[in-house]
Amino acid sequence: MNKRAVMGRYGIAESEELDAVLKTYPNIDVPLLLSMAAEGSYNIMVIAKKMVSDASLKYGGDTVLSYPETGYGLPSIYAWKGIESLDLDGAAELLDSLPRPAASSLEDGFSSGESTMYAAEIIEAITYLGDNKERDGFIPDRVLRKLGLSFVDETIPGAVVFLGGEVSEDDLDFMVRNSQSKGMVAIASGDYPDMMRRSNISLGFDRMLYPVGMFTATIHAINFAIRAALTFGGVPAGDRTRLSKYLAKRPKVVIIQTGPLNCLDAAFAFAALMHSASIVTDQDLPEIPKKIKVCKNHRDMVQTGIEERGITVKLEPIDLPVGYGPSFEGEIIRKPDVYVEAGGSRSPAFELLTSKSEKEVDDGKVTLVGNEIDSFESGSLIPIAMIVEVYGKDMHDDLEPVIERRFHSSINFAEGVWHAGQRNTNWIRISKKAKDRGFEFKDLGKILIHKVREEFGQVVTRVQATIITDKKAMDERLPEALRSYEKRDERMKGLKDDLVDDFYTCTMCQSFAPGHICIVAPERVGLCGAINWLDAKASNELSPNGPNKPLRKENVVDLEKGEWEGIDRLINTTSMGGIERICMYSLMDAPMTSCGCFEVIVGMTVDMQSVILVDRDYSEMTPIGMRFSSLAGSIGGGRQTPGFMGVGKKYITSEKFISAEGGIRRISWMPKHLKEMIGKDLQKRCDAIGIPDLMSKIADETITKDAEGLMAWMAEVDHPALHMKPLL
Repeated sequence: MNKRAVMGRYGIAESEELDAVLKTYPNIDVPLLLSMAAEGSYNIMVIAKKMVSDASLKYGGDTVLSYPETGYGLPSIYAWKGIESLDLDGAAELLDSLPRPAASSLEDGFSSGESTMYAAEIIEAITYLGDNKERDGFIPDRVLRKLGLSFVDETIPGAVVFLGGEVSEDDLDFMVRNSQSKGMVAIASGDYPDMMRRSNISLGFDRMLYPVGMFTATIHAINFAIRAALTFGGVPAGDRTRLSKYLAKRPKVVIIQTGPLNCLDAAFAFAALMHSASIVTDQDLPEIPKKIKVCKNHRDMVQTGIEERGITVKLEPIDLPVGYGPSFEGEIIRKPDVYVEAGGSRSPAFELLTSKSEKEVDDGKVTLVGNEIDSFESGSLIPIAMIVEVYGKDMHDDLEPVIERRFHSSINFAEGVWHAGQRNTNWIRISKKAKDRGFEFKDLGKILIHKVREEFGQVVTRVQATIITDKKAMDERLPEALRSYEKRDERMKGLKDDLVDDFYTCTMCQSFAPGHICIVAPERVGLCGAINWLDAKASNELSPNGPNKPLRKENVVDLEKGEWEGIDRLINTTSMGGIERICMYSLMDAPMTSCGCFEVIVGMTVDMQSVILVDRDYSEMTPIGMRFSSLAGSIGGGRQTPGFMGVGKKYITSEKFISAEGGIRRISWMPKHLKEMIGKDLQKRCDAIGIPDLMSKIADETITKDAEGLMAWMAEVDHPALHMKPLL
């Protein structure tokens, strides 16, 4: 680690303490490792105290330390010490209270690691004071929540933290691609962010490869794991026992440490072990089974770490010229980087999955009708259709849209390929880099066949794909697609809560939020937005012992609020008496519990007359005085919080949306981008309830972000919620 770079980045003067934390040793045995951890811990605490003192003089001792876009203040201190808010004066007191590091036992090593964790958290937070520049560092809560469903269903099986340096460019590229191909989240610390940039490896939130920085920035990898427990597991602040038990199970973290080990990273190693991580190193450290493993071959390190931590990789390999995995699902391909583009209302495009007879499906066959990608010029706008035909004895019509909706993530898993939308409103971009590496249109068919087999092999035994880039051929197949879409819509229109005997449970999030159970109804999509009633029904058919099971409603308790004896009985049993009842249509009386994967939070306003909606992509203040991250931290983890509830976006435009409290008439504020996103369907609901101008009466952040401003706006536009009974 470059001392001059550390001094410049952190504003630290040259000192004995800085030299001590960056000091490295060869031939490390257990006593020396403990001694290094103690030395690193002691000196980083001295540096932290000096930085706190300087910051207090500059900003004042009552200045609160916190990272941007989080509801957990300083997460490691919040979680392990139970301190929910810490100012500079409090930071000085905390540092003074920490024990002087010793080096006589493993317990001393863990103590050194814990003290280092707190000192690093404080140092990093100080660097955010007055600093609004984009840089490597803290990973916001919204990024963690966006990974939610992929974390809980183990599409993302764990996280790899790269720490240290001194890896060849070829080995570095291999290590990163190996972790990405296995679906792992990757976090780069130490010299790795700079090394990756020099190697032209794309980093960022859209690639699930997060650069946190050098020196004490390694704490951001640790607090990422901590916040998974706080966010999805509902672990209370300061509950060390529950936190330790949770981290022992998930998220599963592997530390890849390369190059000479300095004293600071030796202390961080014990902090990582405290969080149940497994460490794989190329240095001669003492091995501890499942904890520390020596691996000299850099290309074997990621796989070794996966085996040491007991991680199960579900993603099956696929032969493509580009990388493939959830690491690329959030990738953005901007217009200058596009080789070809289709759909998005700019050119004709559609996608369709349909059932055929056994004789009509040639298993594994990919057919291209039209020109291949290299026949088009860079920047071309083209037509495209993707048609997948399947056969299976147990295949039926209701499964078609369920499988077809998976096209989105299946295609987005490919590096350099971007997909949005569905049906005949889809949009595809293929990057110049992907084309240069040999990606072809036929590879789209290969991807779709592979993923249909992988995910729906229980009911689909034959799969073939046709990719069409010829406009005339597309026009010939489009009527078939439109007829199929229309038939599906007719089936969905007839699905109402009161016309079915069973709702469905979804327990995918219980691995992270043990106290939560999602109830999916025809008129209420799951909180994550990814599971509707037909999806859950199909999932149960595919896997009767899986996360989705039928739930008989049984006797009505209160039809207006959506309460049934069968649901209450299940909730009471699964929560071990912690939650006695659930009202499906109420925000105020026994609302559904919330996990941490919800897309939107519904929250009661200060005047108790209306509700606001805030989605996880909005990071600013809301009129109820809390940001999304703070609200999410308050209601997630399986809590039942009257007046606040996590929901899926599509539920907002359902007839059953908080219908016990008046439904959409109560909505007074939401972020502008959310209003635009659901605007078409929301306007239909406004028309249906006889308030066609309601959309214009719903405020957004361009109008106000505070309670007083919202109340004034509601009075100005005569919002319908003002004429309703207060929520409380």
